[in-house]
Amino acid sequence: MVETGNPYRDNVSRLITWGHWFCFFNILLAMLIATRYLGAITWPDTTLGVAYLVVSWVGHFSFMGFMTYLLTIFPLSFVITREKALRFLSVAVASVGQLLLLIDTQVFNLFKFHLNGQMWSLLLEQVQSEEGTSWSILFIAVPLLVLVQLLLSAYTWRKINKRKRRQYGNFVGLLLLGSFVLTHLVNSWADAVLYQPITMQRSNFPLSYPMTARSFLAKHGWLDLEQYEKQAAEQDSAAPNERLRYPLRTLAVEPQEERRNLLVVVVDALRFDMLNNINMPNLQRFADQHQQFQSHLSGGNGDMTGMFSLFYGLPGHYLADISREKRPPLLFDELLRQDYQFGLFGPLHGVREYRKTLLAGLRKQVFISDESDDAQLLDRWQGWLNQRSSSDRPWFSLLYLSSVGHFATPEGFAGPFQPELTQFNPATAYRKDNQTKLENRYKNAVFYTDQLIEQITRQLESQGLLEKTVVVITSDHGQEFNDTGHNNWGYGNNFSRYQVQVPMVISWPGKQAEVVSRDTSHLDLVPTLMQGMLGVRNAPRDYSSGQNLFQPDGRSWVLSGDGREFAIYQKETITHFDKQGDFDLLRRSDYAPLKHVNPDMGVLVQVMNELNRFYRNQ
Repeated sequence: MVETGNPYRDNVSRLITWGHWFCFFNILLAMLIATRYLGAITWPDTTLGVAYLVVSWVGHFSFMGFMTYLLTIFPLSFVITREKALRFLSVAVASVGQLLLLIDTQVFNLFKFHLNGQMWSLLLEQVQSEEGTSWSILFIAVPLLVLVQLLLSAYTWRKINKRKRRQYGNFVGLLLLGSFVLTHLVNSWADAVLYQPITMQRSNFPLSYPMTARSFLAKHGWLDLEQYEKQAAEQDSAAPNERLRYPLRTLAVEPQEERRNLLVVVVDALRFDMLNNINMPNLQRFADQHQQFQSHLSGGNGDMTGMFSLFYGLPGHYLADISREKRPPLLFDELLRQDYQFGLFGPLHGVREYRKTLLAGLRKQVFISDESDDAQLLDRWQGWLNQRSSSDRPWFSLLYLSSVGHFATPEGFAGPFQPELTQFNPATAYRKDNQTKLENRYKNAVFYTDQLIEQITRQLESQGLLEKTVVVITSDHGQEFNDTGHNNWGYGNNFSRYQVQVPMVISWPGKQAEVVSRDTSHLDLVPTLMQGMLGVRNAPRDYSSGQNLFQPDGRSWVLSGDGREFAIYQKETITHFDKQGDFDLLRRSDYAPLKHVNPDMGVLVQVMNELNRFYRNQ
């Protein structure tokens, strides 16, 4: 190093040179730690996507390391000119930074989101209350990181006066800077052309905000935003490479000697407390004679997630990928393989999402009726039941009754709940001054649907089919009338029990009448049918997130949600999480927030594992 005759300037110059190389080696260390992200993500399936992943890995952690140096060690070099003091502070800063990165890799490996304020406080609480966990092991890394930083500090200080290191220092700096700039330029291009192998990588690394240039390109006439949005909407329908392993293992099946029919009746938007002797006397009487599950939870708070969880036995988190890959339910595949006749009745075929999930891959002989009027739908079902092509073949039928969800009753039907709202207009119906009338209209639709259900059960009895048929009566989701006091109406806007808890009644030939009070889930129906009716020998974990409804267990939580957010139901609490890792803990009985309480970390780890278990990189 050349002396200038100015001791302060020479000392600062030496410290800055040392800081540059100390920063460089910490960038390499950060990249080494960050390889844990590379093992936890789904790798792109194109060469360009993989190349971008590598370049972004180099560029992002180079930038993070350099910015940390620029904001801490660099300004301190002008203030703290004593070499040992500055090196000590630099070792402390670098050790803390690398430890935070290491903790974030652990969070990402477990939960697939990055460290945030809420998660940080949750981790600290768990470390203080538990010993021997994987989180405690992280703190063993503290002395190791400090030791590594001390070695790097000493090594770089001894070597800064060697001129040969200056020969390639500028080249290394340009390489790292180029990787950072290239990352953002390529992401801007990928975003503009909707190139998924690159755009899917936006959340791979912490504090990553890759640049986009849609507005700039549109302003200069290089991008048609209207066409762009249209292509983005259509991209979901493109056939991607398969990400899912569903099932995890090939099914081993021993078909039952006595093949039973299957009838599933789904009543749209039927909340749990409607099943009683006043609102639904016929269904209550039927439930008293068979199996009633009193604490049954839908897999979601909306139509699609509710139906998806019921027939796939998977959380709604998998819905988007199932839809993209157009995977039919494994339950339907096995029913078809065992030569069941299909009769599906309800306004399903006109819904795009159903065509790519429940109805995907069904053969032409499947009978589908799209009647939206429940009375006409029931007539079609009764006609189908009477005219089946072969009485020797078992059959599966789905009846989706939509009157309750539409607050609809036939013209001239005088329900017992008065006064009711005479006209249902969603724009004006959900108001506090209409609440009693709206609830009465809803209850009248429930009462009417109850009469339809009685017709269904009588039809089965009259044809001698009830003893040969497994009958399932449930709902896709609930219906709220501002029960939580937060101006929430309808469904799909929170995960309270009013929107998630639904009736579940099963008539299973040979089983005694029973009332089950433990928590059960829509996810449990598929394992129950696959094991008890179709003779599947695999453990439910091979194809579902649920378990057999008729096998008592020690389940401590039930999951409901979709790809954006989910709720963990436990005995007295509901933990609501979103994709960013932000959470709220709420009281299960009234959905009121609970203060100064954190979720159970062990349960959260189990849930996140379940949300990723059916992906190919797991």
